[in-house]
Amino acid sequence: MTNKLLPNTPIENLNSETDFLGILDKATLIKDFLKGSKNNSENIKMFSLYGNWGSGKSSLMKFLQKELSQEYNTFFFEAWEFEKDENLSFSLLEYLTYETKDLTEEFADDVLKYGGRILRGLGKSIKLNIPLFPNGPALELDPSAFVEEISKNEELTFYEAIKKFKLEFQRLEDLMTRQGRPSHNIVFIDDLDRCEPQQVLNLISAIKLFFTLGKKTIFFCGVDKSAVEAAVKTKYGKVVKANEYLEKIFDISFSMPEKYDLQKLINQYFDETCYSLGETEMGINMWINNFFESLEFTNPRRIKKVLNKFQMLRAFAKMDVNSNKNIPNIDLQNNEEKGFLETILILYLIILHEFYQNEFDSFLNFEQKKEVYFKVNENNPNTLTAIKDAIETNFSLEFFENIAQRNLTNQGLKLQAERSFFVCLSPVNVERFNINSLQPRRIIEMTVKEKYIDYLFYKYISSFDVQILLSKSQNKTSFMSLKNLIKTFL
Repeated sequence: MTNKLLPNTPIENLNSETDFLGILDKATLIKDFLKGSKNNSENIKMFSLYGNWGSGKSSLMKFLQKELSQEYNTFFFEAWEFEKDENLSFSLLEYLTYETKDLTEEFADDVLKYGGRILRGLGKSIKLNIPLFPNGPALELDPSAFVEEISKNEELTFYEAIKKFKLEFQRLEDLMTRQGRPSHNIVFIDDLDRCEPQQVLNLISAIKLFFTLGKKTIFFCGVDKSAVEAAVKTKYGKVVKANEYLEKIFDISFSMPEKYDLQKLINQYFDETCYSLGETEMGINMWINNFFESLEFTNPRRIKKVLNKFQMLRAFAKMDVNSNKNIPNIDLQNNEEKGFLETILILYLIILHEFYQNEFDSFLNFEQKKEVYFKVNENNPNTLTAIKDAIETNFSLEFFENIAQRNLTNQGLKLQAERSFFVCLSPVNVERFNINSLQPRRIIEMTVKEKYIDYLFYKYISSFDVQILLSKSQNKTSFMSLKNLIKTFL
């Protein structure tokens, strides 16, 4: 376990020690495949790695760049760095030109002169259809845009311009792979998911139509399908499906794992100290892993961001432990019993604050809770008093017992206290519920419009017995003060 914040950047040196996401095996398989298929690069030139934002695509491609440096001349084009350029495809050509060693200025000028005219024309084009494949979606190119670019200095037909570009690009390849260097090139295209949708389409279309005119260069693109889907929908509407478009653009595709082994990442923030809740006993690190999986909150980059924020708050709490009683006991690492409930609540509130602002605003909104939950109990004012007390009172085992005694007769003390506790943490997008669903393990009696994260959290927290949760808490503050703490400090 570390006391440091982990950088929210790609892993530069992916190995068994730094593979927090469990992607090393996949990376090794792709590496071996690319090593073995080098001689097929004249026919198979377009590779993709599909994965959502933050799924580890960049870390995997950095690994490939390093591991393939003996078999290929490697180039790493981070598209987002050039996103403000008018034309990403021309920026790619400039990048490859200037990254090639021993390139004369005259040669560079020739490559950029013909390539620039073609690629700038591509960026302006809108009409002429050039099919990428039979009966498939086409790139729409306006010949007048090419004529405008090409005729600036000399008269060239579109065909002649393509021929010139192909010749110059193959000359560039020869220089990249001359004696003493690997015989083939691989260009990694990263950060496409951070670019504007139209820029994404223009770039991968240009690579497919023009950069693959070479014979020794393959392109390996990290692709977030949702970004491409947005671009395809904008340009083609419902005529073209994004999956079909991508299948025809890329010759071979790989995908990031759909499910990650997050335990190694979580172990950087939580140790293996054993913690028991009821009859279940396991390390606090495993409890936290189970928490994230239960919320279906498994994007590695997002989890790292949440845990870094948690680490900041934990460090602040440790420094302020003797002076500020409003800081919850969130694993202070001082040999005291860890506060499981407050740790879970703080992690959940950080998630809401960072990624689900509407749900964060709704958390502990008494008026919303009253509107949703107490229509069926509107004749019982004690119920409303109990829930308001639950929100504003310190949550502890004493609170659990006192709130019941203050609002009810002796009969049903535990049941009403449980309902008060759980309704504080319940979702607000409820369509139907039975009052019995405000008890441990009774969420089946609740129907929601959609299973948003607040529902998943409630499902998770209601799987525990309230008294057991509170018996493990050392908290001296209220639900509302925890929310205000996140709002103030983070």
